[in-house]
Amino acid sequence: MKHKLFKKFFRGLAKVFVYVMYNMEYIGEKNFPKTGAHIICPNHIHAMDIPAVSSIGDGKRWTYFMAKKEFFNNWFLNWFFTRLSVYPVDREKADIVSFRKTTRYLKDDQLVVVFPQGTRSTGDEQLPAKKGPAMFAAITGAKIVPVFIEGKFKFRSKVKVYVGKPFDLELKQKTKYTKQEYYDKSQEIMKVIYSLPEVY
Repeated sequence: MKHKLFKKFFRGLAKVFVYVMYNMEYIGEKNFPKTGAHIICPNHIHAMDIPAVSSIGDGKRWTYFMAKKEFFNNWFLNWFFTRLSVYPVDREKADIVSFRKTTRYLKDDQLVVVFPQGTRSTGDEQLPAKKGPAMFAAITGAKIVPVFIEGKFKFRSKVKVYVGKPFDLELKQKTKYTKQEYYDKSQEIMKVIYSLPEVY
């Protein structure tokens, strides 16, 4: 992994930052996978979701993130994100480069964070999931780790991050599914995500 020291420094900095800025509580961290390919699927409510999710666990495993391509138009953010294993995705069309990166990381038994809804939701709005998470699970055999973020990212406000148990979507590799089947399976992910506060 390139820029290893930089990545470790940033992860530590991010963890300190979220604990200083917010009253963070992580629930179910023991469910965070220590080995194997997993797709981390959080709901998306704020830009601070990224450092909040990257702070889950003991820091021994690095998490890769997809981020909207518009961030990379800025030269500094492009330089910064590239060194943190954040890579761009074009949300307006099929992004083959991003798709291949994600599948490669998962086939290498890495962790990849994919926000199933593809964009931030506001208030109590629950946006439907895109079909991407289910597609990646079917192609790579990776399990899903549901994460629910609850709270307002305001200074010293309470923010809870629930980490659910990894689960299998039961999609067979090397099997062709329809777009609707992928879409339906991704909605199952969202149901699990939003049920986490009730589980704990």
